[in-house]
Amino acid sequence: MEFHINIISSEGGEPIVSPCLFTVHNRRSDVILKIGDEKLHVSKDLLAVHFPVFEAMLFGNFDEKDKEEVEIKDVVYQEFVDLLNLIYIKSVEITDRTVLHILKLADRFQMEDVMELAKKHLTQSKGFNTAKKLLIADQCRLDSVRDHCLQSFSSVTDLLKELKS
Repeated sequence: MEFHINIISSEGGEPIVSPCLFTVHNRRSDVILKIGDEKLHVSKDLLAVHFPVFEAMLFGNFDEKDKEEVEIKDVVYQEFVDLLNLIYIKSVEITDRTVLHILKLADRFQMEDVMELAKKHLTQSKGFNTAKKLLIADQCRLDSVRDHCLQSFSSVTDLLKELKS
């Protein structure tokens, strides 16, 4: 019998989810994602459902289709674990700490549902001022977030004051 424990900080703040869920083979894992020196044991089917890029890579006409280990480049291990936790553990939510890298990864891996969740979090977040949200919206090409932010100003003068501050 195998157990996976999610570590949750008891001192307030955000829950900390341990990456150990993916560090060892389990009955549902059938592919290993290699990020740097780290390995993540995951399910091809679950990846395919949530990641269109992985669906094409693992079930299409690509070399990765028959590999037991697939290398993922230009990804930060812990950021990718945050993304996996989001889809594997439904109680994990996007936070102010994770929203920026979740947006980046959701865009890279064409995860429209996750992108929408991240945009919703960013729009509703009190942890970013409007100027920071506008900057993120511009960098990530988030038209709906940009429009929402701009609608919060009653005049161009108010917008300029916010941007200067």
